[in-house]
Amino acid sequence: MPKKKVMEKGGGEKKLFLFLITVFFIFALDRYTKLLSQFVSGCFIFCIKQSVNYGAAFSLLSGFEWTRILLIIVALLVLFFTAFFYFQDKNFNYFHIGLILLFAGTLSNLFDRIYFGYVTDFLTLSFIPIPAFNLADVSNVIGVVILIWTLIKK
Repeated sequence: MPKKKVMEKGGGEKKLFLFLITVFFIFALDRYTKLLSQFVSGCFIFCIKQSVNYGAAFSLLSGFEWTRILLIIVALLVLFFTAFFYFQDKNFNYFHIGLILLFAGTLSNLFDRIYFGYVTDFLTLSFIPIPAFNLADVSNVIGVVILIWTLIKK
């Protein structure tokens, strides 16, 4: 069964532009919302309250001195492999959308981890007790879901 194409062959420049503009948009929106969360708080469906995460997802591995370095290395590997697979061919399909979202979310959280030493989280749900998250985390989760969905569909 042939891959479903969103963009035809020969769209290398369009593919690069789409990658850069999407990564920039998600990165900028994540940075803005993290900054805004310093000044806004409240709760309805989403609760906004800034918190910091020194570990991985759900604060796993926090409290260890080597955690920050390990998570930076893992993030750099994720960035390398997502970019590698994204630019490996000229076609563009839903798999590539997942790669873009994973790259953008990872890049934004990596920026936090390098610049601040932790990742800023600020969103929770009022009706389900879950750990705080941010827009980069949402981008990562959606990206991974799309990647898994396209791989299962193959």
